Amino acid sequence: MVKRITFVLLCCSWSINAQESIDEEAMFSDIDAVVVETREIVSEGPIEEEKKSLGISGEALSVADYIRVIEDNGKLDGNQDFSNYIVGNFLLDARLKKGTKGFANIQLKYDPEDVRRDDDFSVKEMFVDINIKNKIYFRTGKQVLVWGRSYLWNPSDLINIEKNTFLTRIGAREGTYGLKMHIPFGTKYNIYGFVDTNKASEIGAAGKFEFIIGRTEMAFSGWYKRNYEPVGAYDFSTRISNIDIRGEAALSYKDNANRIRVNNGILEQFSEEDKWIPKASINFGRAFDYGDEVDKVILNLELYYNGAGYRDNLFADENEYAFDAPIEVPDSTGQMSTYTEGSKRDYLLYNNLYDINHLSRYYAVLFASVNKFIRSELTLTMNLISNISDNSYILATGLNYLDINDLKFGLQIYFNLGDKSSEYTAMGRGVQTQLTAGILF
Repeated sequence: MVKRITFVLLCCSWSINAQESIDEEAMFSDIDAVVVETREIVSEGPIEEEKKSLGISGEALSVADYIRVIEDNGKLDGNQDFSNYIVGNFLLDARLKKGTKGFANIQLKYDPEDVRRDDDFSVKEMFVDINIKNKIYFRTGKQVLVWGRSYLWNPSDLINIEKNTFLTRIGAREGTYGLKMHIPFGTKYNIYGFVDTNKASEIGAAGKFEFIIGRTEMAFSGWYKRNYEPVGAYDFSTRISNIDIRGEAALSYKDNANRIRVNNGILEQFSEEDKWIPKASINFGRAFDYGDEVDKVILNLELYYNGAGYRDNLFADENEYAFDAPIEVPDSTGQMSTYTEGSKRDYLLYNNLYDINHLSRYYAVLFASVNKFIRSELTLTMNLISNISDNSYILATGLNYLDINDLKFGLQIYFNLGDKSSEYTAMGRGVQTQLTAGILF
């Protein structure tokens, strides 16, 4: 049975055999998690007595996906798949006295074809905000951090569990557990710190010093986790003429992710040694007015260099290799299957080593949107992502409706294009249509 899988380019989910499936939530997603920032309390005149409050909001979204595969002759073949499910996010925001607050994002999902029910209920975020005299702010618990400047690729962000995604995220982004600290010095300087306590055996920490010079905001940061190589980073954002420019770069000695290679005919994992690994992204954005409409058209071009990426196209190698160790992979029913040989693609997927949009050396993405398209409630989007190294692409077109009553509808169409057996076509070149309907409350 063909099973859903999200494919990297601007909002889309793909299908492959159950034994070949990739975790859709880990690969993509993007209703960005709500981040509640603590604000300083400014008192002018009589101070009203602080009151406790509890706010409840969220979203319910129904999704239907229909996928067709394209043959080598360019025609649609008989392979197709239909899936539908519903996702609900419930946001609880508790405000207490003296600037203390709590927040939780609870997600419920129902997929009638998912017999395992692995992700029916999940806590995406749950944290508490406290402060010391409104000068030092702390957030403890499971949280999504804003760390990095670029829209899609954040090489300086080694904290968040889930990366940003090109595809529209259905549901909320997974948070990471730890303690965040923020010390502001007026409006020009900020110090951030985070202690990662997801695993007691791999406690990590990150720090950032952010400052402003002229019209440019920039920051230096560092990250370290037990059993990993330390990483240093720099990020900035500025504006030249009418163009917003933002970017970031990271550098480490050796890489923190395992790679694969063939050693005497056997596929094995290894990590780069005695080598500097640079990564960098840069984004150019411009908004255009039309008549009396401000920011009618918005364009963003982002480029990414991944020093740890593969130079060759692993998916193009269809040779069978022996694995260095047997790999057990669960199927859609939860039953385990054992594999001792296969292709490089198989080895990557079975060992969860495939990091979508981070496989190769060079990438580019173009985001384009037209606000108030025909009607004020409509937004038109056209996005294109490219793995420049292997000439594969995902073209995503979308039309989204949101009215004043918080009723929303969406139509997304995704095209996987490029050379056969490349990153974005390895699971089959095809067309996916995604319909969504939901409410905000």
